[in-house]
Parts: sequence; structure tokens; C-alpha cells
Amino acid sequence: MEATATFLVGSAVLIMSVAAAATLWQLVSGLPVGRMRSDWYVLLAFIACFILGYLYYLIRSQERYESASDLIAPAMFFMGAAFVALVARIMLRTTRDLLRVSSLEAESATDPLTGLKNRRAFDQCWKVELARAKRFAIPLSLLVIDIDHFKDVNDSYGHAVGDQVLIKVGQLICNCLRVSDVAARYGGEEFAVIAPHTAPNMAALLAERLRAAVQRDACQALGQHAAERSITVSVGVAGANDLALSGERMFESADEALYEAKRAGRNRVSIAGSVKVAPPAEFGMMLAKPAF
Repeated sequence: MEATATFLVGSAVLIMSVAAAATLWQLVSGLPVGRMRSDWYVLLAFIACFILGYLYYLIRSQERYESASDLIAPAMFFMGAAFVALVARIMLRTTRDLLRVSSLEAESATDPLTGLKNRRAFDQCWKVELARAKRFAIPLSLLVIDIDHFKDVNDSYGHAVGDQVLIKVGQLICNCLRVSDVAARYGGEEFAVIAPHTAPNMAALLAERLRAAVQRDACQALGQHAAERSITVSVGVAGANDLALSGERMFESADEALYEAKRAGRNRVSIAGSVKVAPPAEFGMMLAKPAF
């Protein structure tokens, strides 16, 4: 009788332990590569050792059970295995919930078409960067970018092609930016970029690199119509030289510079407060050397 009970308890311990290991494996496989994932692999290794150790203990000791008191050790093993299995299940559910919440947060902050940040997420980043610039008296610049004649693209080739143009321009913007810069689709055919630690004159060079890249490569999004027209952008640049300047006022300055670039002929960069709008040719010598 005692031998049968021991066998049943031992089997339950092994089943619980294997279930815990399987649950933890599901949890670990969903984690990104890094220190945390490595630590979970270590825990899995300990559970595997526990399973093998108890299996060895069960085989070696099965002839020693003579009374009910001999079941105390197996019962303790069973409760330990049940505890590990329960904790593993709870942790798996918690991790899945956290990953789901994280995914929803990422989706709520991302423009579904271009993959850039959306306006809401950009505004949050803008408040943080502006506060940092004011606190530490560091330069900060803002770029507002608008695709020239985008309505004509939609009217001529359809919204599907227009979407491809938006995607391509978004990719080109990302390719031109530094790690510290933040880009977003701000609305319609308008994009915005935060350039931390960057004075307006240096941000203008960044804007010109971006403008040149769009003029060179964005027409690929038109597909078979690429030879029919070019895709260009106009860029307005504003800087927080005045630390008392509000975020709203900087956006207004960047927008004013953008519309000045539009009035001057489009496909160019305009700096807020500058005397004139610089055509692309004037940036040639500055772009010959890396500016940042």
C-alpha cells in the first residue's frame, strides 16, 4: 500500500515539475534576448536538475518505504513541485498580460502607415525634450516637413500610390536621422523631427540632407510613374535659442518657416528668423563635410 502511494506521489511530483518546466519554457521563449532571458534559462536548468534528482531519489528509495511516515519526504517534494508549477503559471499569465499591454502602448504611439511615431507620442517627446533643453541650457531644434503638391499625387495616381509615397518619405527621413532624433508623421502629408543638442544652423544641414534624399529617391514610390514627376519636400526649421520660448511658439516658428519655403518655390529649407530662404544649391559646400 505504502509503495503504491509513494509511486503515485512520485508520479505527481514529476508531472508537476515537468508542467512547471514546460510553462517556464513558454515564458522564456517569448522574452527578448538579454540578461533576463539568460536568468530564466538558469532557473529552467535548476528545475531540470530537480526533476532528475527526484527521479533518482524515487528509484533508489522505493524499497525503503515501510510505513506512512516514509511518505513525508515525497509529500514535501510534491508540495514544492506544486508550488513551482503554480508560480510558473501565474508568471506566464502575468508576462503575457504585460507583453500585451506593451504591444498596445506601442501601437497607440505609432502611425500605422509609416511606422513612425504619431502626433500624440511626438507631442509627449517634445515636452520632455523642451523641458530638458530649458533645464540644462542645451540647444534644441524642430523640423517641420511637408510633401510638396501631395494632393496632386493623390489626384493623379490614387490614394494607394499616395500611401506608398508617405511610406517612402518616412523611411528616407529615418535614414537621415541620428539615434537621438525623434521623427513622427504629424498629420496628413506633414512630418516633424525633434533634433536634440542641435542649433538651428546645424539642424538646417540635417534638413537639407533629408530634402536631398527625398528629391533623389522618393519618386521610386510612384512605381511605373516614377519618370513622370519628382517627389520633393519643403522644410521649416526652428531652434530654441531663447530658453523662455514655449513649445507652441517654436511650432509656430517652424510652420512659418515652412510656409516661407513654400512661397519661395518649394523643395527647399527655411530657417525661422532668417533673412532669406536658402535654395538647395547654397547648402552644397556645407554638405561636402560631415556636420555631425
